[in-house]
Amino acid sequence: LKVHISISLYQIIDVDEPAQNIKLNVWMIQKWKDEYLNWDPKEYGMINSTIIPYKYLWIPDTYLYNSVKMSRDETERYMNIQVESSYWKGQAGSQLSFLYPAIYTITCRLNIRFFPYDRQNCTLTISSWTNSMSALDYYADAEVNLASFIPNEEWDVKSFKIFRHEYKYACCSEPWAILQASLVIQRKPLYYIVNLIIPTSIITMVSITGFFTPASTDDDRTEKINLGKWGVGIHRAHCPLHYEN
Repeated sequence: LKVHISISLYQIIDVDEPAQNIKLNVWMIQKWKDEYLNWDPKEYGMINSTIIPYKYLWIPDTYLYNSVKMSRDETERYMNIQVESSYWKGQAGSQLSFLYPAIYTITCRLNIRFFPYDRQNCTLTISSWTNSMSALDYYADAEVNLASFIPNEEWDVKSFKIFRHEYKYACCSEPWAILQASLVIQRKPLYYIVNLIIPTSIITMVSITGFFTPASTDDDRTEKINLGKWGVGIHRAHCPLHYEN
């Protein structure tokens, strides 16, 4: 059975560097053909398509392998399935389209060595949990749909492409069809340049200059300590979020 997957990205909710994960709001679409779901539209008022609750139909056990949360109830909101009869095409069965929203938190190796100019690459690994390629074969659009994406204040989406691979695991003789959606994001550095880098550079230069400036009072040590306190106070005023985190 061939299953086609489309993904639309709506929002980057959070990028958690300490926890090494990223949280995304997406819309998933799975399409497949059910050869055993048949009806003659002429016998049902020429109704060629309908909507059926998902719990009454068979659905693929598609799973996000690198999800932080294991329970589907916490990540995906299943609803109804659109069913269209293939009767008028002279074929048996029906085409099914399963659309549902999801909020995925996926593991991702986040390297902030070049902060705030860093670029991150996170991958969503999607496939069946119990069926090899001989039972479920996955295909996908080449790119994730970004038409409805809500721009993020901290990150730019550079690319979001889907690649299909065939892997052979030690457990099974048949290969598995794996979809890997690669999300590349670039941090917007302007906020950190204005609020962190520039103030820190100015404070550092003032502090260094102050230590080499002749004291204007008899108590040289006290004056330099006060200068240091002033510098730290200015730094805290410019970067309150930095200290809270």
